[in-house]
Amino acid sequence: MKRTLALLAISLIALNVAAEEYGQQLSGRSPVSVVSAIQQLDANDRLAVTVRGQVDSVCQVKGCWMGFATEAGDVRVTFKDYGFFVPFSVLGKSVVAEGELEKVTLSLAESKHLVEDAGGDPAQVVEPIVEYRLVATGVKVDP
Repeated sequence: MKRTLALLAISLIALNVAAEEYGQQLSGRSPVSVVSAIQQLDANDRLAVTVRGQVDSVCQVKGCWMGFATEAGDVRVTFKDYGFFVPFSVLGKSVVAEGELEKVTLSLAESKHLVEDAGGDPAQVVEPIVEYRLVATGVKVDP
C-alpha cells in the first residue's frame, strides 16, 4: 500500500511538472511553425496564431518576454496586458504560444532597452530594430 501511494505521488508530481503553462489556457488549435506564421503574416497586418517554436532568448530582468529565432526572422513574444511572465528556465525549450502576431518597428530607445534586457550592450544599437512581435495570451511549455 505504501509503495502504491508513493508511486501515485511521484506520478502526480510528474504530471504537474509536465503541465507547465502560463497565462490563459490555449484554444486547442493545431500550432504552426514560427516560419509559417511569419509567411502568413506577410499578407496581413495582424494575424491570430498558435505557434510552436524553440525559445532562444528570455528577458534577463524578469521574464517579461521571450524570443524565437528563425531563418524567416526573429519573433519577440510579449504577454498580453503584462499579465504573466515566463521563468528563465524556458530558454532552449520548445513552447506553444497563442496570440496575435504583427510586424513592428521599435523606436531607438525601445531597441536599446530590448538589447539591454537581453544582456547585450545598448550602446552598440545605432538604429531601430524591426521585429515580429507575438502578444501572447497563453504559453505552454512542451514536456
